[in-house]
Amino acid sequence: MEGRTDELVATIYAALLGETSWQSFLDELNGASPGALSTLFFHDMRANAGAMAYVSGSEGREKALGDYESYYSNLNPWMRKVAVTPIGRGIIGEAIVSRDEFNRSEYYNDYIRRNGLETGLGLTLHRDNACYFLLSTLTDDKDVDRNLARADTLTQIAPHLKRAFRYYRSGEFHAAALDLGEGVGDASGLGLIVVNDDLRVVRASAAGQQVLAAGEPVGLDVMGRIRFQDRDLQTSLQAMFNHGRSGQTTEVTYAPQPGMRFIRFGGSRVLQFFAGPMVAILIGDARGNLKPTLLEVAASHGLSLAETRVFSGIVGGQSITEIARSAGVKRETIRSQLKSIFTKTGTTSQKDIIRLAAGISR
Repeated sequence: MEGRTDELVATIYAALLGETSWQSFLDELNGASPGALSTLFFHDMRANAGAMAYVSGSEGREKALGDYESYYSNLNPWMRKVAVTPIGRGIIGEAIVSRDEFNRSEYYNDYIRRNGLETGLGLTLHRDNACYFLLSTLTDDKDVDRNLARADTLTQIAPHLKRAFRYYRSGEFHAAALDLGEGVGDASGLGLIVVNDDLRVVRASAAGQQVLAAGEPVGLDVMGRIRFQDRDLQTSLQAMFNHGRSGQTTEVTYAPQPGMRFIRFGGSRVLQFFAGPMVAILIGDARGNLKPTLLEVAASHGLSLAETRVFSGIVGGQSITEIARSAGVKRETIRSQLKSIFTKTGTTSQKDIIRLAAGISR
C-alpha cells in the first residue's frame, strides 16, 4: 500500500465522476497487501452489529463474510472502542486493543486466525449518530512498522474519502430524487416530506410545508429534526433508517396511523453506504384517504430510485432524451433502466407503463 497514495486518490475521484467503480478503488487498495481482505463497511453501535457494502480479497472467504455479519460483528473488540478512535486517521489494531488482549478474544481465535489472517488496520470515515462507516484491511502481516505505513496511507487518502461522503449526502447529489418527490407531492396535493438519516428535512411539497408549520401530526424539534407527536409514528420512522435493512429496493411501510405512509428510497450500494437512506413521509387527510402515488406504484414493483425517476418521466410524457438530460446521464443509461422497469413491472412498452400507472391510480 505504501507509495500508492497518488494512484488511490486518483481512483477515488474517478469513482466520484463515474469513470470507475468503488469496487475498483477497494481492489486497488487491497492489491497492495497480498492475501489481505479489505472492506468498506458500517457498524451500528445501537444494534452492536455491522454489514459490508464492498469487499475485496474475499475469494475462498465467502462463508467468513456471512459469519461476520451474522455473528462475529457482535464480538469484534475493535468495534467496541471505535467511538474513541479519531475520524479520518488510519490506525492499526494494536493501537486500539493490545495484542495480548486481542489474541485471547473469540474474534481472533475463531474468526481472524481461522481465515488465515492475523491483524488489521482501519479508518473511520464518517459517523452518523451511533453508526460508523469505516474502511478496513485485515492482513496476515504482523509487522507493526509495515502496518503503520499502511495506516499512514489511509490517513493521507482520508480527506478525499470524506469529501465523497459530503458530496453523496449533499442536495446536489440527491437533486433528481428530491425533485421527483416534490413533483409527486405537489401534483397529488399530498403532504410529502423527504427526510435524511439525521431526521432532517431535505425537501417538502407545499402541503408538506403547511403540515410542518402547523406541527400536527409532525413538526420540527428545537434541533430542527422531524418529530411526531405520536411515539409509535416516531419509532416507525426511525426504524426505516436502520442501515441493516435491505436497501436496494424501494420500500413502503404503512404507518400505525391512518392516512400516512413512509417510503424508503432504494438504491445501489453507493447510495446505501455513502449517501445514506432517505425516507419520504406521505400524509393524507384525517380519514386516511391516501391515494396511491407514482412513488408507491414504483415501490410496489420494487423499482430503484433511478428507475422510479424514469418511470415518472415516462408517465409524465417525457422522452428518453429528455429524461437523460434532466438526470444528467447518457441515453443508454436510461434505456438500460427502462428495460429493467419492463422486467419488474411485466410491461413491454412505454404505453404499457402509462396504462399501469393509470390503472393503479383509478
